[in-house]
Amino acid sequence: MARNNRFQNKIAESVGTLPVCAVIATILWWWPQQAFAVSNILGWVLCGFTAFVFMETNSIQHIIRISTRMMTCVWLAFSAGMAFLHPLGAPSVSASCLALSYYMLFRCYQLYDPTAWVFHSFLFLGIGSLFSPIMLPMGILYFFYLAGFLRSLTWRGVWAGILGMGTPYWCWAVWCFATDTTDSILAFAASHFVWEPVSWQAITEMSLSNLVTMGVVFLLGLVGLNHYLHNKYNDKIRVRMILYIYTIQTVLLMVCLLLQPSHFPTTMALLAVSACPLIAHYFSLTGSWLSNAFFMLALLLCGVMTYLNLWMPSLNI
Repeated sequence: MARNNRFQNKIAESVGTLPVCAVIATILWWWPQQAFAVSNILGWVLCGFTAFVFMETNSIQHIIRISTRMMTCVWLAFSAGMAFLHPLGAPSVSASCLALSYYMLFRCYQLYDPTAWVFHSFLFLGIGSLFSPIMLPMGILYFFYLAGFLRSLTWRGVWAGILGMGTPYWCWAVWCFATDTTDSILAFAASHFVWEPVSWQAITEMSLSNLVTMGVVFLLGLVGLNHYLHNKYNDKIRVRMILYIYTIQTVLLMVCLLLQPSHFPTTMALLAVSACPLIAHYFSLTGSWLSNAFFMLALLLCGVMTYLNLWMPSLNI
């Protein structure tokens, strides 16, 4: 059977895939509660904005070398199936901030003076870290990415990154002093940045829906990661560097999720953002009978994940 005749490839290359995914995601946002709360409407808008950022990232960087919207579609599938991303909250905000941060970071590739892009990339990373603590140490990795993969690290960029990361905290501290709520700074630091001791028992005590969600994203992410590492020679150098960054981020977030399962909603949201390009890269650029079968299995697994998250609240214990 020809590659472009397989079900997987028809879905990946069809112009109708994105509209269908958007409609299904909107229905899933509304169906479990049979209503749209204000928080859910705002969460839906933020999800759509993140999908737009994915679309722009792929359009500018050409991460997938064929005409496809699979990056955006994979994100819509994940966000629609993860109930904690539906209301406006820490997971949805941190995911959007990370997607924006990636977009601006990749614009720095081999720029002579990337100061503005670096500042804004770190700015959104800093904003996201107010909602997800794991995003704060990502700033150190960003400097490594700028130097090793994007070849655009300068002294001005270093200070721009530090200033961008610190700006949200500076603004928040000024607000706390102005409103005489400085005690909240220490309370926030104590609850937000102090991680719990590593305990494997915490993983075994996770709800069934969370375990299934983690298993589905881990499986699809690792398959996409493995495919890229074995076929990276087919991509341009710039695309390889970007996918290396996604790969490192995906692996580290998987490790963080296993070590700190108490931060599951926010860390899983960040993992979904980081793994989507690798998963989309795999499904868009393969066409064997095995990958076609795995694609249908992936659809089934996403359906099970969605059902457990949205229609089996009794299992979220």
